[in-house]
Amino acid sequence: MTNQEKLLDKYYKGETSLEEEQQLKELLGADERAGPDQDMFGYFENEAAVPNDLEELLFAGVEEKHDRNKVRKMRWYSFSSAAAMILVVLAVYLDFRKQQQRELESQFYVMEQALYQMSSSLQPEEQKDMLVLWVDNDVEIIVN
Repeated sequence: MTNQEKLLDKYYKGETSLEEEQQLKELLGADERAGPDQDMFGYFENEAAVPNDLEELLFAGVEEKHDRNKVRKMRWYSFSSAAAMILVVLAVYLDFRKQQQRELESQFYVMEQALYQMSSSLQPEEQKDMLVLWVDNDVEIIVN
């Protein structure tokens, strides 16, 4: 068993150190035969490369999302404040109308009482034992 095979065996068991993994990469990179092990290490090496502008990309994405959330919140606050103002104006209007209705009813009740007092003072009280059945311009029907 060659040194490369021993290192691969240890690598798949998860028993290699960082130095041994580096040595295995070098051995696989120098080997002319392209095998699955060489492809795997090549893939991991390519994937491990971090782009230089990663930090700028991340912060740009975060700021963009933050700006969109800020706009959404501002729209929500605008709509909710407009709805609240409409409700307040509607409540004040309905209360005003209700007060006007109560005032009109009160004035009507006062007028009704005044007319009743006036009519009862102007008309003589009828006799208690008489019952008026029918009244016309010329004829009155009264029952004793």
